[in-house]
Amino acid sequence: MVVKKKTQMIIWFVWAILFSFSFWFAYNVAPPVEEFRTFDYIIFVLLMISASLITIVVNGTALSFTQWASLVIFLKFGLLAEIIAGQLIVLIVMLRVRLTKEQGYKIALNSSMLLAISLLSAGVFYLFGGNHENYSIRDTEFILLSGLYLLSTFVFNQLILQTVYRVLFKSRRSIFSKDIKWEAISQLIAYPLGLILYFLYNSVGITSVLLIGIPVVSMLLIVNIYNESQEKNNYLQKAVEVGHLLTERLKADEVIEVFIQNLLELFPSDYLYVLDKTEEDWLELIRSYERGEYVKLDIPPMKKNEGIAGLAWATQKALLYREKKQWQSIVSGYIPEDAESLLVVPIVKNNDVTGVIFLGSSKKQIYDKFHLMIVDILSSYFAIALENARHYEKTKFQSERDSLTNLYNARVFNEKMEEFGEKFLNGELDTLSVLLIDVDHFKLVNDTYGHESGNKILFQLSELLRNLVGTKGILARYGGEEFAILMPNVSKEEALLFGEYIRETIENRPFVMYDDLSEVRRKLTVRITVSIGVASAPEDSDDPSSLIRYADRALYIGAKRVGRNKVANYVS
Repeated sequence: MVVKKKTQMIIWFVWAILFSFSFWFAYNVAPPVEEFRTFDYIIFVLLMISASLITIVVNGTALSFTQWASLVIFLKFGLLAEIIAGQLIVLIVMLRVRLTKEQGYKIALNSSMLLAISLLSAGVFYLFGGNHENYSIRDTEFILLSGLYLLSTFVFNQLILQTVYRVLFKSRRSIFSKDIKWEAISQLIAYPLGLILYFLYNSVGITSVLLIGIPVVSMLLIVNIYNESQEKNNYLQKAVEVGHLLTERLKADEVIEVFIQNLLELFPSDYLYVLDKTEEDWLELIRSYERGEYVKLDIPPMKKNEGIAGLAWATQKALLYREKKQWQSIVSGYIPEDAESLLVVPIVKNNDVTGVIFLGSSKKQIYDKFHLMIVDILSSYFAIALENARHYEKTKFQSERDSLTNLYNARVFNEKMEEFGEKFLNGELDTLSVLLIDVDHFKLVNDTYGHESGNKILFQLSELLRNLVGTKGILARYGGEEFAILMPNVSKEEALLFGEYIRETIENRPFVMYDDLSEVRRKLTVRITVSIGVASAPEDSDDPSSLIRYADRALYIGAKRVGRNKVANYVS
C-alpha cells in the first residue's frame, strides 16, 4: 500500500503531538505508583519483550502474546509505565521488520495507534473507578475492571485499525475476519494469565516471574517451534503437490504458468523472473512478473558469472540476500530499484543448470534458508516437468509433421477433416472446402535432376503455399508431390478463386535447385505448374468425409486429363 509523502508528513505530525500529550497526560493524571520498583519494572518489561519476539501463527494469523504482561505492567506500575513499555515494544518490532526509508512512517503510525489505545483503555478503567492499589484475589470488582480494561484495548484496537484502513489505505477490514477471531481468543487467554501473574507478584514479589512468566514464555517458544515445524511440513507437502501438478502438464507454457502461480502463492514476492538457458549458452528471460501482473521486459541475455543470476548459474548454488547492501555490489543488468530481499535458485538437472529462478521483494528479511530449500525442491520438479513437456511437444510435433516440409502430414489432415466435418454437421460452419494440389510432371524433375533437387522444389513450394494460405485454412503435405488445404467457412466459388490464385502464383514463380545428376553440379532455375481439384460442402456433398475423394476426382479428371496446370471443381 503506497502512502503519499504529504500523508506521511501528517502521520509524523500527529504522532509528535500525540506522543507529547500522552506522556504529559500519563505523568500528570496517572503518574507512576508511589512504591515504584524500578528493578521489578525492568524485569516485567524484559518479560514483555521476550513474549513480543515470539510470534505464534494459527491458521495463517500471526499472534503476539504480550497482553498478559502489559496488563500486569499497567495494573501494577501505572499508565506511564505501560506506555513506555508499549513504545519500546513498537520500536523493537519495527526494527526487526527492517523497514525501508519509504516505510519509515509506519513507526509513527504504529506508535500513534498504540498510544491512542493505551490512553482510551486506561480512560475506561479510571472512569469506572479503577486504580493501581494492591488488590487481592477476592476483589471481584477489580477482576471485572481488569477484564474491562483488556476488553477495551481489544475494541479500541479494532476500531482504530478500521479507521486507519478506511482513511489511509481506502480499504475495509472485515469485522468478522478470522484474524479478529483469533485475536479475541488470544485476549481471553491473556486475561487469566495476567491476573494470575498480578496476584502472585503481590504475594511473592519478582519471584512470580520465575514461577509464571518464564514458564509461559517457554511454552510460547515451544508452541512457536512446533508451529514452525508444522509450517515447514505444510511447505514440503505443498511442494510435493505442486510437483504432481507440474508433471501432469504436457505443454511447456502450462508447466511454466503452474510453476509461477504456485510459487507466488507460497512465497511473498513482488518480483519473479524465470530465465532459461539457451543452446547458445546464454540465460534468456522467458517470464517476468512484477507487482501482481505479468510484464514484458526487453532484457539482453546473460552469460555465466554475469550478475546475480549468472553467479547462481556458475556456482550451481542457491543465493539468499536479506537486504540490498548484500547484493548491490555484484548486481549486473536489470533489477527493480526498490528490491531488497532476493532469492535466486539455479534450475539443475543431471548436474547441469537449465535455468534460474529469481524471486525478489521490496521488504527486507522476507526470505530465510527454509524458503531457499523449498524453492530448490520446486525447481527440481520444474526442471523435470519442463523437459518432459518440451520432449512431448517435440515428439508430438514430429508425429504430426512431414519431415521435409514441416507441414501437417496426411494423418493429421484427416483428423482435422473429421473435426471440422463434425462442426459443419452440427451447424457451427456454413461451408467447408477442400483443395488438392499436385505438381505437374514431377517425376520428370526427379528423373532429370535427381531426388535431392526434387525435394528442394517441394520444400520451396511448401514455403510458398504456407505464405499464401496463412490463416485462411489448414495446409498439409498429403503425399509425394501432393498438398491439401482445408478451408472452413469458405464457399466453393471462393475456393475456386483462391485455387486459381495459387496456380498463377506458382506458375510465375521461379524455383532454384541444383542439377545433382550432371558431372558438374550446377545451380538451375526452373518453373513448375500445378493442377488443383476443389470440392465443397454443401454444394458437392452434405457429407464432409467425402470431400477429399471428390477433390481428388476433380484433380485427375478435371485438371490432369485435360492438360494439367488447371483448377477444376467437382462435378457429380
